Amino acid sequence: MQEVLKQLLILYIFLLAGYLVGRIKKDKASHSDILSVLLINIFLPCKVFNTFANNFSVSYFSQRYSLLITSLILILVIVVGAYFGSKLLTKDQYERKVYQYSFTLTNYSYLGYVLIESVFGQSFLSQFVFFAIPFIIYTYTFGYALLTGGKNFVQKLVNPLTIAIILGMVVGIFNISLPEIISKAVSSSSACVGPLSMILTGMTLSTFKLRELVMDGKAYIFTFLRLIVIPGIAYLICLGLKLTQVLPMVLIITAMPCGLNTVVFPKLVGKDCKTGARLALISHIFSIITLPIWLSLIMP
Repeated sequence: MQEVLKQLLILYIFLLAGYLVGRIKKDKASHSDILSVLLINIFLPCKVFNTFANNFSVSYFSQRYSLLITSLILILVIVVGAYFGSKLLTKDQYERKVYQYSFTLTNYSYLGYVLIESVFGQSFLSQFVFFAIPFIIYTYTFGYALLTGGKNFVQKLVNPLTIAIILGMVVGIFNISLPEIISKAVSSSSACVGPLSMILTGMTLSTFKLRELVMDGKAYIFTFLRLIVIPGIAYLICLGLKLTQVLPMVLIITAMPCGLNTVVFPKLVGKDCKTGARLALISHIFSIITLPIWLSLIMP
């Protein structure tokens, strides 16, 4: 538990740094858009590619295909629950979509990948990324459409993350040796994900008035459901069904705080992103307490 808290606090130091830079240099806060583009299109795909290239093989898939089946069932159940849960929190149609998205998808990538690799190692990270494939696809298809009003789901399937997964699988399966300079460039890019993702989070949150973000009772109810109730139910179901192999992945992906796409995606089409920023801020603050507790239950 101490190791989880330590790694979490290291990441949150970068978040605080991003927030302070955004507040002090308000004219630079728009640079968060540049960081977002770099993370989504370069650094995060490099981490995903590196993970699969180093760990994936035919035997790897044949031994772990059950992870995908479990993940598909999990996201379907959560999507249905999120649809009805969002209706109980607000009558505003767009706010419902933000709550629905945030109930379904967490910060399993920017924060999750880095935290998992630091605490559990790259081998476990490769299993988790494999498990998260249905969530990745949902994020950039139905999730994107939910927050922006877009309808071209098929086109959104082709994005840097899904391409990185496929290329990583090919390199892993055929044991392709990349030129040393490319391998080092990919590894260096992969190492940037943690600090830059948290700096991006801080800079994005700095564009809003703190008082406006924390003064909303519904956000605290949501955070309680997101960080305690949902992972608690998932944990008990996995224990009851004796799903010990998938329990760590299920618990991690459900226990993470809200991601930033509820801010990033609406900004792309000029929609209000204050609700998304509010949920991201409050859930990240309370996750400092809840995440170490949940992860301690699956620590080896």
